[in-house]
Amino acid sequence: MKMTRIFVPVLAPLALAVSSVASAGPSGYAPPPPPPKKQEFIVRVGASYFHPNTDRIAFLDETGFFFDGFRTTLDPDDEWGWNISGVWKATDHFSFELMYIDGTDMRGGSTDPFFDLVGLPDVRRRNLAEFDADASYAFANWYPLHPSCLIQPYVGVGLNYMDFSSEKFRGFVRRDLDDFGLDSDLNMGNSWGYAWQIGVDFAFGHDSAWIINAAAIYTDSETDVAFSVFDREPPLDPDDRFFEAYGADYNFNPWIFNLGVGYKFAF
Repeated sequence: MKMTRIFVPVLAPLALAVSSVASAGPSGYAPPPPPPKKQEFIVRVGASYFHPNTDRIAFLDETGFFFDGFRTTLDPDDEWGWNISGVWKATDHFSFELMYIDGTDMRGGSTDPFFDLVGLPDVRRRNLAEFDADASYAFANWYPLHPSCLIQPYVGVGLNYMDFSSEKFRGFVRRDLDDFGLDSDLNMGNSWGYAWQIGVDFAFGHDSAWIINAAAIYTDSETDVAFSVFDREPPLDPDDRFFEAYGADYNFNPWIFNLGVGYKFAF
């Protein structure tokens, strides 16, 4: 009993010292804490392929009554554009992405129903109008695989803003109207909607910062289309003035397919 009372106060500090040296490693110093996890960012650029929706729409006249309107189909052709995006990977499995896609020279539409309405049944044209469609997106993306994998698929949901610009009737339509002393005006509104995407990043190696990206994006975009046809030169008699104005809602709703390269970095 006496020996126990003597050795316990002596051995307790000795055991604490030995355990401290063992945890400190061969050098005898405590290992430094692990470095804080760096924030990862990705910048991508590439090409985009637009596949717009074909929509059968009803144009109404300026009074809003359909009996003075007509139905027609808007079917813009598929077109190429370009894209740029920035991604912030907040965690190993979630990221936030801002994307801009530039789309130009969309063409579509049929003149047949309108010219039948205004008494010009022999005028037949396709792809009567053209416009630019620029899309901006904000996505939240989820990556299901471990970040060490060289192939990183992801899915994302978000919002989009579609900006329509440079809308006009094509040159041959304007020339046809000019033959009848008429001029024209075409306008498309901008739109907000939802969007979702599915994509994949392919890394060239664990130590490489370069990646290849492919993604498919569905964009919900409903916009209003308005156009008018009127006399190029005002007539002397106001009662002889020709003016027709129509409006409709068009579901643009394109599928967009991206293919590009990216560079990832951290700090």
